[in-house]
Amino acid sequence: MEIETARAVVYPWLCDAMGHLATRHYMKIFDDATYGLLANLGYALRDAHASRRGWADVSHQIEYRREVLSGDVLVAATGIESLGRTSITYRTSIFRVTEREQGCATLKGVMVHFDLNERRALPLPSDIRAAGELLLQT
Repeated sequence: MEIETARAVVYPWLCDAMGHLATRHYMKIFDDATYGLLANLGYALRDAHASRRGWADVSHQIEYRREVLSGDVLVAATGIESLGRTSITYRTSIFRVTEREQGCATLKGVMVHFDLNERRALPLPSDIRAAGELLLQT
């Protein structure tokens, strides 16, 4: 199952010299979507400092499929591919709000639940695992 995790508008200053959304700005949308996913799983970023628990991105693989141009309104939708002991493998698709069936870009990522003091992986909390199981793509 996929859920909406971010929205964005492509402004002219986000485009490169060829008129396309610049790669670095795709990453902002993908990053926003990752935090949108975490919020939907019950993780509050504002609590990271107090809890000293966070997330570390360990892998990103991106496929660019269609041009994204100035004026496009984009939606990111994310689903979970698998849950490991300490990790979540997810897939985020970006598409124009008017053309959901024609995706523009997809990121497959892996993030690890992380102890911010010890700098090591931690097991997924049971509440996040339970929420993640509801979003598993089959």
